[in-house]
Amino acid sequence: MLRFKTLFQMGALCLALIVGTTPSLGSAQTTKTTLRAEQTVLFEAMRADAQNLDLMFRYAGVSAQLQDYEAAISTLERMLVFDPNLPRVQLELGALYFNIGSYAIAERYFRKVLESGDLPPPVRARIERFRKEIAERTRKHRFSGRLEVGVVHDSNAALGPTDRDVILFGRQATRIGDLEESDTGVKALAQITHLYDFGGQANEYWRTDASVSARRYQDVDEGSSESFFLRTGPQLALDDTNFGPKIRPFVDATHVRIDDRRLYKEGGVGFEAVAVLGDKLSAFGSVRAAIREHTSERENEDGALFDVTAGLTWTPVRDLALTGVLGVSSDRAKADFESNSEISLLLAASYEYDPGLEFVDGKWKLSGYASAAFRAYDAPNPVVSTRETREDTDLRFGIRNVFTFREGFYAALDASVLDRSSTISNFELDNIGVSAALGYKF
Repeated sequence: MLRFKTLFQMGALCLALIVGTTPSLGSAQTTKTTLRAEQTVLFEAMRADAQNLDLMFRYAGVSAQLQDYEAAISTLERMLVFDPNLPRVQLELGALYFNIGSYAIAERYFRKVLESGDLPPPVRARIERFRKEIAERTRKHRFSGRLEVGVVHDSNAALGPTDRDVILFGRQATRIGDLEESDTGVKALAQITHLYDFGGQANEYWRTDASVSARRYQDVDEGSSESFFLRTGPQLALDDTNFGPKIRPFVDATHVRIDDRRLYKEGGVGFEAVAVLGDKLSAFGSVRAAIREHTSERENEDGALFDVTAGLTWTPVRDLALTGVLGVSSDRAKADFESNSEISLLLAASYEYDPGLEFVDGKWKLSGYASAAFRAYDAPNPVVSTRETREDTDLRFGIRNVFTFREGFYAALDASVLDRSSTISNFELDNIGVSAALGYKF
C-alpha cells in the first residue's frame, strides 16, 4: 500500500483530471477508442481479481475520463466497502459527485477527507475551492454580473449613409447632412443575472437577466444611445439528469433611446433550448415573437417580430470553443415597405490562455466573430422609388480580448467592422469601431 501523502498526491492529480484542469491518468492525446479499450481490459481484470484496489482505482480513473461517471462512482464506492478508510477514494468520489450535481453527497465526502488527517496544502486548497463552489451553487438565490466602463471611437458614430447621392421619388438627388462622421466617446454597461434554484439534481432554476447600456459621443448627438433589456423565465429539465436537455420559456422587454428620445419599446415571448450531444458538442436554439412600438413619427415601423435561431458549439480541445449560429427572422411592420425578412449566419471562436503572469488569477480570453445577413423588404418605399425594392447585405466582423486581473477586475479591448451594401444607395453604410474598457465581474 502506498504511503498516505503519496495517495493524496495521486488523488489530487485524478481530481484535477475530473474537473478538467490537469490531464492525468493518461495522455491528453489518448483517443476515446483507446480509453474504451483500456476500460474493457481493466473491467475483465477486476472480474478476475475482485479485491484488487489498484485495479479498481485505475478503472475508475479511465471511466472518469470517458465521463462514464456511474461506472467510476460505483467502482470507488465498492472500494470503500473493502476498506472504509481510503481518503484518496473519498476525494475522487467528492469530485465525481460534484460533477453530476450531487452537491450534498460531494460535500460529505470532502468533509471526510478534511477530517482524515494531515493533508498536503495543494489538496486542502483544492477541496476548499470545491466546497466554496458547492456553497455558492446550493444557495437558493444567486447573483452574478459585470460592470464595464470605457472609451470608444467609431468612424461612423451615428451609422449614417456613406454616399451623398440619394434616390428620392425615383430620381437622383444630393443629400444634405446625415453623412457618416467619426467621433470619440464613452460607453458603459451593467449586466446582472439572478438565479432562484428549484433544488434537486436536474439543474433547474428561475433565471432573470437584465442589462443597461449607454453610449455618448463628443459631437455626434445622433450616435448617443441608451438601452434596457430584461428577460425572465424558468430553466426546466427534460429528464432528471444535471447535464440533460433543458428548455427555458421566457418573457422579455426592451427599451431603446437615441439622442435622448425614445426610439422604440418592445415586448416578447419565446423559449430557449440546449442539449449536450457529447463531451465536445452541444446544440442550442431559440424561438421568439415580439411586438415593437416606435415613436409617432416612425409608426410605419411598428409591428410584430418573429425570430428563430439554431446553433452548435464544438470544443475540439480544452480552452477552444467554436460556434455556428443560423438565424431566420421576419419583421411584419405596419407599412409593407418597412416589412422585411432576414437570414443570417454567424461563426465565432474563443480561446482561453494562461498569460503566465503572477499578478493575474485567471486565464485571458481572445474571441472573434464573423457574420453575414441578407435582408429583403416586401415592397418599394414610395418616398424613394415606386419600382425598386430594397435589399441589404450586412457583413460584420469583431475581435475582443479580455485581460483578467484579480478579484474579478479585468480590462477589454474590442474592434469591430460593419459593412452594409444595399440595392438602394440611401441605405449603404460602414463603420469601424474600437474601444478599451475596464470592468468588474461579481
